[in-house]
Amino acid sequence: MKASNNWPKISVITPSFNQAQFIERTIQSVLSQNYPCLEYIVIDGASTDNTLNLLRQYQTQLTWISEPDRGQTEAINKGFKLATGDIVCWLNADDEFMPGTLQWVAAYFSQHPEAMLVYGQAEAIDEAGRFYGYRGNVKPTNYKELVTLGDFIVQPAAFWRARLLAEVGSLDESLTYCMDYEYWLRASRKYPLHHVPIPLARERFHSNAKTTQATLERIQEIESVARRYGSSGIPSRFRAERTAIYFSETVRQLRLRRWSVAKHFWKLTVSQFSPSLRILFHLLALSLGAKSVTKMRLYYDRWRKLMILRVLSFQ
Repeated sequence: MKASNNWPKISVITPSFNQAQFIERTIQSVLSQNYPCLEYIVIDGASTDNTLNLLRQYQTQLTWISEPDRGQTEAINKGFKLATGDIVCWLNADDEFMPGTLQWVAAYFSQHPEAMLVYGQAEAIDEAGRFYGYRGNVKPTNYKELVTLGDFIVQPAAFWRARLLAEVGSLDESLTYCMDYEYWLRASRKYPLHHVPIPLARERFHSNAKTTQATLERIQEIESVARRYGSSGIPSRFRAERTAIYFSETVRQLRLRRWSVAKHFWKLTVSQFSPSLRILFHLLALSLGAKSVTKMRLYYDRWRKLMILRVLSFQ
């Protein structure tokens, strides 16, 4: 279905669970786009906070359901099954679109009929919406780099045609942390990815966000996905973080005097060693908490680039 002015229909899916603190700003960032052919679907996982009251306030402007689910990935897939748009995306209940994003995305797809997936830059914001900086890892990329180097796509700034969803399928519901990364791999294996160097979204970093979770489960899931697509191990950009996490877990296990487990983690730490400077950054961030992990991820690339430039300037 098309709007009368031939704007493509865009379906935006928001998965939600107990995000009343942020979800109204997310909703407003979508509705304030004033996009002429918008389908907005919120899939809530039976929230127990004020989320449902907020959704009722906007129910004439969006479609929503609230029922128990098995987590974020299943909720997004539910939304994809309901979506009828020509272009689809998902926007988490704590993230936001930049003003004018949907019209810009629609125009880009109209002007580039060969494009199947397009992604842009993203601002990083804190709980109160204060600007941290731009995500430093976003750049043009391809399937090979995604497998071997890491993820260069910020999820809330990514949009794709419904045809791609029909071809490669929905998200992998066995994944908790990197279902987006796995999806980019699946898509880029079939089609070139289109990168645009403009901010399309705001990604919120806070202590409960998955993006800030430096956990063993997350890093193991990333490595498992990379190996699924032919990598010999975890992508290089994640090696220092993995080593820092294994080292921290070793220390924790030693403190608990679980010697057999500690020995296992220590072997992994040594065998998976990566450059010490990156490990130091990750260890320092892990010791200081979620906000420090956030800032380290945001600013590491900038710090590293400045250090390299300074070294080169002395040569």
